[in-house]
Amino acid sequence: MFLISSSVHGSDEHGRLLRRTLMRYVNLTSLLIFRSVSTAVYKRFPTMDHVVEAGRTGIKPILPSSFEMPWF
Repeated sequence: MFLISSSVHGSDEHGRLLRRTLMRYVNLTSLLIFRSVSTAVYKRFPTMDHVVEAGRTGIKPILPSSFEMPWF
């Protein structure tokens, strides 16, 4: 988070929205990584629809809801 806030400059609305969007993508990426390595997180979020319903992302995921990791 510190790296993003120090790299994206600007105190205006555009800079704030850009930092917020980048942090949302970072959080979503970490959730997907934790979901692939942790059974507890996978049980909590078995599909991408569960991630969206839980409000863990403010964006609609690019992946289809039927997408699953191939090794599960």
